[in-house]
Amino acid sequence: MSRLLAIAVVLVSVLFAPIVGAATVAQIPVPLEGLPVPQPPSISAATWLVYDDTFDQMLASKDPDTQRPMASTTKMMTAIVVLENVDLADRVVISSHAAGAGESEIGLYAGESMTVRDLLYALLLQSANDAAVALAEHVGGSEAGFVRMMNDKAVEMGLENTHFVNPHGLDAPGHYSSARDLLSIARYGMEIPDFASIVKTTSYDLPAAPDGTARTARLSNELVRTYEGAFGVKTGYTNDAGLALVAGADRDGRRIYAVVMGSEDHFADSAQLLNFGFDAFTVLSVFDVAQQLGIVRTGGDVEPALAEDPVEVFVPADNRIVAEPRAGEGGVVVVATVNDEVVGTTGVRTGDLHALPGLRDSVAWASRYWNWLWGLDE
Repeated sequence: MSRLLAIAVVLVSVLFAPIVGAATVAQIPVPLEGLPVPQPPSISAATWLVYDDTFDQMLASKDPDTQRPMASTTKMMTAIVVLENVDLADRVVISSHAAGAGESEIGLYAGESMTVRDLLYALLLQSANDAAVALAEHVGGSEAGFVRMMNDKAVEMGLENTHFVNPHGLDAPGHYSSARDLLSIARYGMEIPDFASIVKTTSYDLPAAPDGTARTARLSNELVRTYEGAFGVKTGYTNDAGLALVAGADRDGRRIYAVVMGSEDHFADSAQLLNFGFDAFTVLSVFDVAQQLGIVRTGGDVEPALAEDPVEVFVPADNRIVAEPRAGEGGVVVVATVNDEVVGTTGVRTGDLHALPGLRDSVAWASRYWNWLWGLDE
């Protein structure tokens, strides 16, 4: 210890480049509280939210717990209950009640049969109401029986602002959800491989109708075709609900969801929210393992001062990180702050793994070595 006279660490205020890759981000702290947050975009939706799934952070929202009609975003829960209770290969005989469901349909005929798999594609891609009723009757014994299963699932999931009256989402008294609850339903569904696979499919050929008419389910969610990284999940529209959309996209190791309800342009609104999530927040590298923070003079020799620990942080992108040496229990540590909020700390070691000097030695030599470091003693 006596051979190590002092440390002079070169530290500046910098904005580090974003880190790419999901493998490292899972361990990153998220000190969003207390930091300035960028202003979200102005959109047409009555209620909305944008959420970073990678860091479990609500980035921005407007009335996310307000109960509203949710139209065909209902079908996310319909699909979840179906997938958790029956096999995809099961065959479903279409009733006259299902065939006459009305409005958005895939063209089912009473008496024909189709697999659960086929009906799920019709349900989630083309938002087919006839498929929704057919699946409900098959799984729940009746449409009413299935709706009870949907509400039981909502209670199990802790959804406080959701209640179902039907499996398709057509306007009905007492049929409502909220942006936050729709987010929870979508995230739950995306954990089911078949659900996740279906909602990103752009088209699916169904068996021909009994009269020979070809039937293809086409994805109603245009963002999957037009927005980079989009993977789903469900559109909706009724007169009472307006346009609704639960959208999600993956970029640069991050997954972000946007939910809009009562929108005038659900695709444009959702794209703006997703852009906000990806652009206004970022992953910053504060310290890499063995990153050289500065230099240490040991006698007549000079050695690099290296970070002991990796530190990465998720912050609003326009914040700057300030790193500075401070007193630690074992000597000098380097503390990174954003707007006086501590976002990471690392110990410091020299290249040959010697311990660094304690604070008293560091302070005693600080002025001399600061001048030496910047060439002021020459």
